[in-house]
Order: sequence, then structure tokens, then C-alpha cells
Amino acid sequence: MNDENRLPKSAYRYFWEIDPAQLDVSAHPRYVIERLLEYGDFPELRWLFRRFPREQIVDTLKRSRQLSRRRAAFWALYFDVPSHSVRCLQKPFHQQRDAIWPY
Repeated sequence: MNDENRLPKSAYRYFWEIDPAQLDVSAHPRYVIERLLEYGDFPELRWLFRRFPREQIVDTLKRSRQLSRRRAAFWALYFDVPSHSVRCLQKPFHQQRDAIWPY
């Protein structure tokens, strides 16, 4: 695996359930984008924006079911995406998510 397909070491802490050194970024772009949009700090976000095209990040934002409401709303504003286009900001999604885990 070449360096382009690896996470930066500073991002390893956001991928606690796997071995981040073994993660092939090009094989799992949505997972990487979602995790870094939710938890990433400035160095990881700079890497994310250099590594993935804006269109791919915005598409992930629109389709994601993993982002919190707070992060999804922030990124929708940042990328100028209408909130009605972001799946995890939709009311039916909130009701379903709250019914499964009401905390």
C-alpha cells in the first residue's frame, strides 16, 4: 500500500475499532470521510480536503447516516449544502435514530 492510500498517523486515534495502519483509504473512502468529518481536527481535515475531491466529500455528507446532527449541520453550512439534502438532518432519520438509541 502506498502512502497516498494510508491515513496520516495523527488520524489513527479516530479509528479505534480497527488497526488504522492497515486501512486502505482508497478502498473505504466513505468510512474515512465520515469519521474525519465527525471527529477530525485541523491537520486531519487538511489531509482529507487534499486527499478527496470536494464532490466526494459533499456526496458523503449528503448520504451519511453516521454523522451527528451537530456535525452534519456544520458541514452543510460549510459546503453550502441545503439541510434538506443531508440525510442525517431529516426528521424521519431523527425519529428512527432516537427510537433505537434515545440518549
